[in-house]
Amino acid sequence: MSLDAAGDQIFELKLIFLRELGTGYASAKAAHEALSRDGKDRAALQSLREFFHKIAGTAENVELGLLGRLASACEITADGLLEQGADAQWRTLQILGDGLAGVASVLEGGSRPTRQETAESAPAPEMPIALSGGAARVLVIDDDPFSARLVDSVLRAAGFESSFCCEPDKAFNTIVAENPDLVILDVVMPKIDGFRLCQRVRAHPGLQLMPIIFVTRKGDVEQRVRGLQVGGNDYVAKPFEPQELVARVRSHLQRLSELRELAIRDGLTRCYNNKYFKGRLEVAVGRSRRYQTGLTIGMLDVDHFKRINDAYGHPAGDAVLSHMASLITASVRSSDVVARYGGEEFGFLLVDAAVEEATIIAQRLREFVARHRFEVPALNGEPLTLNCTVSIGLASLKPDEISQAFLHRADGALYEAKNTGRNRVWVAP
Repeated sequence: MSLDAAGDQIFELKLIFLRELGTGYASAKAAHEALSRDGKDRAALQSLREFFHKIAGTAENVELGLLGRLASACEITADGLLEQGADAQWRTLQILGDGLAGVASVLEGGSRPTRQETAESAPAPEMPIALSGGAARVLVIDDDPFSARLVDSVLRAAGFESSFCCEPDKAFNTIVAENPDLVILDVVMPKIDGFRLCQRVRAHPGLQLMPIIFVTRKGDVEQRVRGLQVGGNDYVAKPFEPQELVARVRSHLQRLSELRELAIRDGLTRCYNNKYFKGRLEVAVGRSRRYQTGLTIGMLDVDHFKRINDAYGHPAGDAVLSHMASLITASVRSSDVVARYGGEEFGFLLVDAAVEEATIIAQRLREFVARHRFEVPALNGEPLTLNCTVSIGLASLKPDEISQAFLHRADGALYEAKNTGRNRVWVAP
């Protein structure tokens, strides 16, 4: 199919999709309002689930991949509630509301797609992997400007943020300065070939995980083997197929994304880890000062956790921690940060939240945990349910307070919450 024909087809499909989307939006919005009034309204929840299911299944085919991913998240959320027979909580309503807001945004801003827009995006309808808060950044290194621009145009058409360098002797410094998510590197270049450049990159401590795809001559097995030996991750042969190049780039960026997630997540709870939490705290403190916004730290400890391990075994304790992480995450906003701070202790960072708002959130979380029945494996292998309580310490950022002192006050508040009887929230002065 030609580019023009593909663009025309996507254009027509997009018009039909948007028309049907607009028709279903009003009913979905009404269902969300009904669910907000009554969290037990199964019919409203089922209606929302079906609405997002239709979007998730078709949006990417009409170049609305981001909407498709958002709808998929909403569908999964609704499915979980329907399967569990649970009531819709504040967090669930927010997720579904965000999905409807995404639909409204598309209807308002994308109801009149142009043929030029659809034609330009026709070759690569899938959404690129997002890294570092935006589209993945790819750097193309080739001494031939035409080849570099050709690869660059394919990547841009696929939605990646791409740039290119045609000066091999400056390529290493460009890589260090731009720190891209992935490099596409030609093998045959003057002054420094792709193999030697790859070796320099791999010797740099901050670039060892960055994927490198070599561009080799078609049928040159020796180049392909050497490229892998010096640290390359993959290769494409000239002349390359655009679809193959894009597929390989996406595959390696997905792996990179997974590696980065593993580095910042706790293996048991899938919350962020201690190191990442402290890094985000530094950033949040700076942002709070710059924009004069509230910032509150919450430190949470599972009460008498050792008794659970002693009585029922470590698998039961692990199950409690895993469930606890889910409860905390469901109780805060998507913009907040939840981490396993260590052992049975969790930290959560409430951005743009003054201590009054944070106290309400913490009290609701404490009550939520106290009501929850934790399903855990017993020593004999039979499932059982437990009740747990938590102690929470809160501290709100003071003017000119450094992050270490801020965190220390939250720790002190947690100590007071535990020392004065547990199952309570304590706010640092």
